Amino acid sequence: MAENDYDGIKYREEKSSPLIFRLLLGGLLLWGVCFMGYYLFSGWSSGKEFAEKQKLESAKSAEFEQKEKTTAPGIATGPKSGDVAAYIASGKKTFAERCVACHGADAKGGIGPDLTRPVYKFGKTEAAMLESITNGRPAGMPGFGKELGHEQLEGVIKYLLSLK
Repeated sequence: MAENDYDGIKYREEKSSPLIFRLLLGGLLLWGVCFMGYYLFSGWSSGKEFAEKQKLESAKSAEFEQKEKTTAPGIATGPKSGDVAAYIASGKKTFAERCVACHGADAKGGIGPDLTRPVYKFGKTEAAMLESITNGRPAGMPGFGKELGHEQLEGVIKYLLSLK
């Protein structure tokens, strides 16, 4: 019986691992060192980023509330009462001034999407529509939050919800 023969299985001793395994291991080790150097030693923290983002959003919210309280003279605002018909009329006027160029006079679309559809891409709730109009959306929808007051925004939303 041979020295390297176990139950008829021949033992073959390798001198080194295959080259591809050594290259993959080296690349993985290099990536690991770079990852640790960047994320662990650079002061990066998702907690910090979250706190900064939250602070920025609260500052924007406070700015929007302040703007809402102090509307400059000469800027047209919508109705102060809860009269839906008045809001719709005000919204139709604002839509004609700001939105017709992209969405068309009948809101059936053009450059922008058809606003008479039963479902919108980002939602057809008042909150989703307020977000879209105030901050805009990717691929072309500009934000009008700094140009329109709260009453005007609410009027446009009521008008869009009244479209069939």
